[in-house]
Amino acid sequence: MAILDTLSAALAANPVLAGGVGTLAFGGAMYVLRKVPEAAFAALDRALWTTLSVESLSNEYRDVDALIERCRLPFFARALEARDGALKTGFGGGWGVWRGTLFRYAKSKSQAQGAFFETITVAFLTRDRGVVARFVEEARPEEHRNSIQVTLYGPGGQAGGLRRRKRRLDTVFVEAAVKARLVERLRWFLGAENWHRDRGIPWKLGIVLHGPPGTGKTSLIHALASEFGFDVKYVKSLHGLGQAFMSGGPKDLFVIEDIDALSGALDRTARDGAVEPLRASPLHEILNAMDGMQTPDGLKFIVTTNHLARLDPALLRPGRIDEAIEIGPLSLASARAMFRAFYGREGIDAYAATTGAELQRLFSTMDADAAEAELARAAASQRAPAVSAA
Repeated sequence: MAILDTLSAALAANPVLAGGVGTLAFGGAMYVLRKVPEAAFAALDRALWTTLSVESLSNEYRDVDALIERCRLPFFARALEARDGALKTGFGGGWGVWRGTLFRYAKSKSQAQGAFFETITVAFLTRDRGVVARFVEEARPEEHRNSIQVTLYGPGGQAGGLRRRKRRLDTVFVEAAVKARLVERLRWFLGAENWHRDRGIPWKLGIVLHGPPGTGKTSLIHALASEFGFDVKYVKSLHGLGQAFMSGGPKDLFVIEDIDALSGALDRTARDGAVEPLRASPLHEILNAMDGMQTPDGLKFIVTTNHLARLDPALLRPGRIDEAIEIGPLSLASARAMFRAFYGREGIDAYAATTGAELQRLFSTMDADAAEAELARAAASQRAPAVSAA
């Protein structure tokens, strides 16, 4: 203490030092007086409010925007904008009440990578996250409750989204054994986390559907997502595939259609046998995303192609692709089931295997008798060369 007393006496005896220390002390005190309340208010704000952020690229944005418009308090915010033929909440902030819970909101616009996007931030005066979940659920219109969400991913990440009405599996006409195999595989996978963990196997599932165009690959994926309640993450570009996969959750199914067309350079060799440079997407990035250190647990993806032989063998090896399922033209039994679904009666005597897309075209534009006659003519024309040769 003697040292502190001596130092205090020296400072007091020196007016220059005393003035400097006084100024420093005053400035420090003012900083503390200013910052302590700010920190206290910020901590209190975090303790009392639960915040939701929604970007315009998400499927929920318009729904949340519309619910805010219905619940906002006009006295505190008069900013409006005209959109989709109706008045919507304008940019800026305001207050509202939803089912007895006070909320404040802020709507802003910003630009990233040359594209504009909007953000709505809603803070609810509650610590109950269930209130926020119920708010988002109520915001979803009734017509969207029977739909799946499709989020698009491009080279720069998320690139918008849309909703598709759910589709029943029995409305997709592919071979029954194919549907049963896929349903069984997905159902088993969803409950097999512990099975994979106990054996040290990555918990992921990769499926490739291959076959001619028009055989129902896309329709089947749509119906499977509907059946299991998956949201679809639709990958439009193989650049940044790993980043897209990392964004997935337990309810997400990633879909990469026509992968051979997306990136012909996945094949290491050109058609003449010479090495072909990887022009489209780095092969190592794609392979590691599907089965590597960055592959997240629970990943599910379905790849489609019309030309399986064009894909690099490393892409198709077990561990990356767990199921390779061919979807071909419909058998007679499946064609008759489709005929029955369209016309409400039995039919088709003469038949040459054709795709579901071709049958749909016939059944959508002809009556039952005309469709049967057309199928009979097609069957006869396929048999004719063999008869002539004999």
